[in-house]
Amino acid sequence: MSAILSNAVIGICRRSRNSLQYLGTKMKKVVSLVEGHAGGGLSQQVIIATKSLKCGRVIAVPTDTIYGVASLAQNSEAVNALYDIKQRDFSKPIAICVGDIIDIYKWGKVTVSNDLLADLLPGPVTLVFERTADLNPNLNPGTTLVGIRIPNHSFIRQLAQSCGEPLALTSANISSSQSTLTVQEFQDLWPKLDLIVDGGTLSDDPKSRLGSTVVDLSNAGKFTIIRNGSAYKSTVDILAGKYNLTEEDR
Repeated sequence: MSAILSNAVIGICRRSRNSLQYLGTKMKKVVSLVEGHAGGGLSQQVIIATKSLKCGRVIAVPTDTIYGVASLAQNSEAVNALYDIKQRDFSKPIAICVGDIIDIYKWGKVTVSNDLLADLLPGPVTLVFERTADLNPNLNPGTTLVGIRIPNHSFIRQLAQSCGEPLALTSANISSSQSTLTVQEFQDLWPKLDLIVDGGTLSDDPKSRLGSTVVDLSNAGKFTIIRNGSAYKSTVDILAGKYNLTEEDR
């Protein structure tokens, strides 16, 4: 997002703090990506979602596995709201989402080659590294690590690129309940969200509900699977088979 647009959004947020009013136009609570493709492309949906996030709101978004809820990771109030909406224990970390591989280096202390990153991302994998000092200290204050995602989904990647900063991203459900593949499956959260981006049914494969595979790469030359997720085998094949990293038990 350009500095001019970012400053304009900040001004709009101040004038419309308690409503869904942006640029003088009432925004629909549910925005369809399918409709976006038919009527002017995806970019308008990205702009609407960016404005909502820049105003400190929490929104629902599709990913390459399940639906997620997101806020700006660098906005502590928005992160707190994210936890409240999910009824999530504040001791449980939340991953961040970025748009491009180069962004990972700003927020995590990368221990692997760029080629390895490119073999896994974009994709249904969360990579865990030591966090850098640039990351909001109020995000996951109980750990020195951070999980970083680049979903293989054009909308959320464009959204992260448009915001120009990482998104705090977690599953769109009440904590410990089933993950969701349609927006209808988390309708109980709608009243608490500023925007719901409807990407349709994300998958017919129940395995998708497992979410991303989470792998700790914070120790050079080694990896630890934290959550098997939906891409366990392919992830291990790349890490151990192609790059000869040593798997350690959790």
